[in-house]
Amino acid sequence: MQLFKLKNIKFYIFFFIFIFSDNVIAEILDKSGANVFMYHRFDESKYPSTNTDTKELESHLIYLKENNFNIEAINEILDKKENKKPFLPNTVGFTVDDAFLSFYKNGWPIFKKYNVPVTLFVSTDIVNESHWNYMSWEDLREFINQGGSIGLHSASHAHLASYDILDVKKDLISSVEVIKKELSITPKIFAYPFGEASNDIINLLRSLKIDFAFGQHSGVIHQDSNKYYLPRFALNENYGKLERFIFSVNTKPLVVKNFLPKEIYLTNNRKPKIEFDIISKINKGSLNCFSNSGGKWRNIDFSINEKNQIILNLIEPFLSGRGKINCTAKDNNNWLWFGHQFTVQ
Repeated sequence: MQLFKLKNIKFYIFFFIFIFSDNVIAEILDKSGANVFMYHRFDESKYPSTNTDTKELESHLIYLKENNFNIEAINEILDKKENKKPFLPNTVGFTVDDAFLSFYKNGWPIFKKYNVPVTLFVSTDIVNESHWNYMSWEDLREFINQGGSIGLHSASHAHLASYDILDVKKDLISSVEVIKKELSITPKIFAYPFGEASNDIINLLRSLKIDFAFGQHSGVIHQDSNKYYLPRFALNENYGKLERFIFSVNTKPLVVKNFLPKEIYLTNNRKPKIEFDIISKINKGSLNCFSNSGGKWRNIDFSINEKNQIILNLIEPFLSGRGKINCTAKDNNNWLWFGHQFTVQ
C-alpha cells in the first residue's frame, strides 16, 4: 500500500503543476480510466464458459505486479468516478460473481498471495440453501474478515429484465435485507445477473439508494461512464489467456456520448438503429466495430452522418438473450475500447 500512496502523491503533484492548462486537464481526463475484470469459478474445468485456471489467474496478477499497474479496490475506483477525480495511470480492479466455493478455496488464496483486493457479488437465495458448491455465510464472513468486500447480485440470480418490476423490487429488497442480517453490511454496489439490465431496473436501483451497478460488457470505466451500467472485461477459459488479458488491461477508454437507442431492454425492435458521438480524439478511419447480431460475431459497417455521428448498420437482428457491440480504435500505440450490451426479449 505504501507504493500505491507514493504513486498517488507523484500523480497529484504532476496534476497540480499543469492545472493551469485546460487542454492538458481535458486530455488527462479523456484518457484516464479503470479496467475492471470479472471472474466466476476457479479450477472447475467442466464449466469452461465461467471457469479460470488458477495458474492463469496467477499469471494475470504477476503481469500486473511486474509491470507496476495501479491495483485498487472497487470502492476506491468508484469513489474517484463519483467525485470526478482522475484515475491513476494503469488502474485495475477485480470482481468475482456468484460466490462459488471454488473462488473461496482456489481463487481467493491467489488474490491474497499477491495482496489484490476483490469485490464479490453474492446472490443470497442459493447461499441460504446451503448449496454444496457455493460459499456459506460463515465463508463470506471470513472472506470479509480477510479483507474482501461484498456487492449485491440479486436474491434469485434470475433474468431480471423479463420480470415484472414489482417482483424485481421484492427480489432486490430481499437480497439487501438478508446480507444486512447475515453480514451486518448494506452494500451499495450491484452486478446484474448475466449482465442483463433495463431502464426500469436502473430507476429501481436509484430509488433503493444503490449507488453503482456493473454489467458484463467489455470496456474501460471513465468519468462519463453510466454509473448504473459500468463495463467489465469477462475472463474465462476461452477469453482469459494471458495474451488476451494483457491486451485488455492495456486498453484505454473509447469515450462516446449520446448513445442511441437509450433503451437497454429490447422488446420489439431487435435490429435497432445504433448511433453515438465519439468524444475521444481518434482518426475515425481506425475505428472498427463488431456485434453478435444474428448469433455470431462479425464486423459491422458504419457510416458517419452530417452531425459527425457514428451510425452502426446491423446486418441481422439480435437474437433473444444478450446483444452485444464492441468498438475499438488505435490512438498512436494505444487501443481504445467501447462496449455495450442490450438485453433482448
